[in-house]
Amino acid sequence: MTKKFKVYQYLSLVRYRGLIKFIEKFNSNISIILDLEDSSKDIFDNKNTLILKKLCREGLIFLSKNKNKKLNKLNFYVRINSIKTKHFNKDIECLKKILKKKFLKGIFLPKVTDYNSIEKVNKFLNLKKNEIELIPMIENQIGLVNLEKILKKDKKNNFIKSIHYGHFDYCLSEKLWPFPEPYHKEYWNICEEIIKLCSAYKKQFIQSPFPLINNHALYLRCIDYIKTKYKNLSFGMSLVNYNNIYFKINKPKTKLRIKSQGKNNNFKIIFAKKILNDYIESKNNRKSFSLTSKWFIPPHQYIAAKYYLHKNEKKY
Repeated sequence: MTKKFKVYQYLSLVRYRGLIKFIEKFNSNISIILDLEDSSKDIFDNKNTLILKKLCREGLIFLSKNKNKKLNKLNFYVRINSIKTKHFNKDIECLKKILKKKFLKGIFLPKVTDYNSIEKVNKFLNLKKNEIELIPMIENQIGLVNLEKILKKDKKNNFIKSIHYGHFDYCLSEKLWPFPEPYHKEYWNICEEIIKLCSAYKKQFIQSPFPLINNHALYLRCIDYIKTKYKNLSFGMSLVNYNNIYFKINKPKTKLRIKSQGKNNNFKIIFAKKILNDYIESKNNRKSFSLTSKWFIPPHQYIAAKYYLHKNEKKY
């Protein structure tokens, strides 16, 4: 397998009318993931979530109808909602409307735990006929344990081209706190299980969105770490916050230093309170996530912090 590296940029479709001019600035080497899932979720208001989901589906159809020469040079993917959600069927109906336009290169499918979900998507969308790649997202322990079974079952069909690790969902599902960062041993222990299977089955590994939005140096070290340790791996890095500097891939000045998280319970309490405060202070009601000067804070992290405090704060 030839070693290849790609960058995937997540984009919300909530404000889709302004996206075309924005996307036209992208380098053709950047793949775009149009998001129907987490970026259109309001954890405080279910009615607003429904409005945001509808806007994103409208946005996907809008972009497919208004694709121009500049956009034709880019690879577009879409992240739909999990099969287990009430939004899945509406996402599928939306995708059926744009299949003939050959707008999408692939579909990211969240929270995959078995091969039945892969077959179900294929039944609805006829993946090979429509030349669509399927990218399962491993976002909990069940999916991780079953990943090799999924890949074995896909050998004949070859629907799966890549595997995407979803760190935020994984940490929330497994009640990890704090969420391990890209410089933590605990973070790479999870990634390594997926990476080894991607190497064995010749699939691309796509890393979870990079959360430290103003630490380009660490981002480069992570890329270098994967390239150095897994020499024949085809892999991609994903981004949630747009920053052009992250599209510039240079050799880092220093190597990635990996350390264990530690077990300081007092720190865990203090950090949980900080995440709760920062999330609320920085959140926009049109977005599910918050951005501080340092972190991308997904709703998963807010929920996990709140849960941890509820279970542990009185103990210390």
